[in-house]
Amino acid sequence: MKIFPLISLIVLLSIPFVLEANDNLMPYQMITTSIDSMTKRLGDEDNKKRLAENKDELYQIIDETLSPYFQKKYAGRLVLNNYWKQSSKSQKERFTEGLYQSLIRSYALTMLNFDVSKIKVISDSINLEGLKNLTIKSEVEYKGELIPMNFSFANFKQGWMFYDVRIEGVSYIKNYRNQFNAEISANGLDSVILRLESLEN
Repeated sequence: MKIFPLISLIVLLSIPFVLEANDNLMPYQMITTSIDSMTKRLGDEDNKKRLAENKDELYQIIDETLSPYFQKKYAGRLVLNNYWKQSSKSQKERFTEGLYQSLIRSYALTMLNFDVSKIKVISDSINLEGLKNLTIKSEVEYKGELIPMNFSFANFKQGWMFYDVRIEGVSYIKNYRNQFNAEISANGLDSVILRLESLEN
């Protein structure tokens, strides 16, 4: 599926979850609220053009709105899969952060050309009592097509956070797990970590 890598990361980076005013928002409300927030922060076309020339500011906007509510450690653990148990604490931390930063830098500019307001949440209010995991269904209009998306949430110590997105049934986690596991098998984890860290400079 050619559009999956692009759409999946666009969607991940468009979920900033602005919860400062209400920490009791339902997961589906987090998504709908965040769509408005990202639209406001990116601004009009003139501001988007300005941000395209000021990448550090663009990266900062995405980082500030994404990092508090994206469970990057859990996502990194799922991406590393079997390599997680074999890794040192330092390797886990560096890979997790490197993966997260690469997502921001690789797809930040694409965010300026994507209309996040076209993401429509299908799932409504869900009784969260006793739940540890849940899926929020939605769809996005992209180039005239409606593409189904499922957001994977889990109830962590910090509360409900998302860690994966499935686009047309294909998981962002699985997609990156296959990519990085092949690279780790060929070159080693330290080599992959160094490559990710080099993207931050």
